[in-house]
Amino acid sequence: MVLASKDAQAGGNTAELKQKLVNEIADLWFHSMVALCHHGLRPADVIAELQRRVGLSGLEEKAARKAQTRAAQDTTP
Repeated sequence: MVLASKDAQAGGNTAELKQKLVNEIADLWFHSMVALCHHGLRPADVIAELQRRVGLSGLEEKAARKAQTRAAQDTTP
């Protein structure tokens, strides 16, 4: 997907490259939904997580996850 995006941005046959990007993202979404289903999760769970992150920078979100992990480890006997 990253390479398809880079190729689409570089130019060339734009319609063909954009379709390649769409195809790659469709594959990613399909496999993501299969993984969610396998673990008993739903797309709504991902949407809820994205809503939780609104207004957070990536660095803030990552720091919050690290703090949660540390807190959980500190309470484990």
